[in-house]
Amino acid sequence: MKRLLKIITHTRSFKAEDLLLNPKEHPDLKLKDIVEIYHPDDGDGVRLLLQVTYLTEELNCRDTISVEASVAAAFNLKPYKDVFVRKMDPAEVALDSVEITFKDQYMGRSEMWRLKTCLTNTCVYLNKKIEYCEGCIRCQVYEMWSQGDRVACGVITEDTKVVFRSNTSMVYLFIQMSSEMWDFDIHGDLYFEKAVNGFLADLYTKWKKLGSNHEVTIVMFSRTFYAAKSLEEFPLHMRDCLQLDYKGRFYEDFYRVAIQNERCDDWSSTLVQLRRLFTGYRDVVLKYHDRPELDVKIPMAFNSTAAQGNFLEVLNISLNVFEKHFFGSKF
Repeated sequence: MKRLLKIITHTRSFKAEDLLLNPKEHPDLKLKDIVEIYHPDDGDGVRLLLQVTYLTEELNCRDTISVEASVAAAFNLKPYKDVFVRKMDPAEVALDSVEITFKDQYMGRSEMWRLKTCLTNTCVYLNKKIEYCEGCIRCQVYEMWSQGDRVACGVITEDTKVVFRSNTSMVYLFIQMSSEMWDFDIHGDLYFEKAVNGFLADLYTKWKKLGSNHEVTIVMFSRTFYAAKSLEEFPLHMRDCLQLDYKGRFYEDFYRVAIQNERCDDWSSTLVQLRRLFTGYRDVVLKYHDRPELDVKIPMAFNSTAAQGNFLEVLNISLNVFEKHFFGSKF
């Protein structure tokens, strides 16, 4: 059943709650109920869902509700106009998934679980700011989905998938400099150019659009094979660097840190630096052990393909970094 009421607004300096109701004027509503609010002429427009979290007799106007001013403005609810208010079944407006973003703070799995438990059976709306544990955890609702559609508000249930995303993450980007990076695709572009001008450029553009400020490290890595049958074919200064794979081939892994723990508003300079490193990367790794002054012969070196590269070793590097990355974090 819906009722036609007047809407007014209040600021958070007056009351922090999003919705204020007088219990004498609304005897059919109780705490934790979900109500839908919209103007009669809205038609199929976006409708606001709010949860009754506070009942006060200070709101002594008849047939009136009060909505926090910024929330009302976000949903185009005009003060002192008529609105329909309807009590909703939480199951009808349940969310399938919700994305929550946070920044400049560390959140472990335990904090995420506790926050998700706290948000269960509550109503959220787009860009709603959430504070938990006396303000120690601050986050914001970014996106919501229900029945396959993106929605502006809804109810988080026990079945809702809550996704947490940080706008200030510690990001490690590993670029595998395999032999394919110097190959051309059917359009005549180097695969390295597609990685830098395509993937990385689009990624940085998306970060800027979302207001992210990640701490980024970029590492270029590759594996070099040597055409040799025995260790004696190598000069003494190389032998400690070599390893043997399951096929009996001698190889050496190389890693080049392009940038480390950097935060940038404009990442275009990073793309320029990667292109500069690409120009001489292959010669550097293939001729790394050349010693013209020693006049020693080194077996022919060649770059591995992506499938034969040191991908698993790179994964292990990232795991070593993130295993204890929470040490020294600001809680």
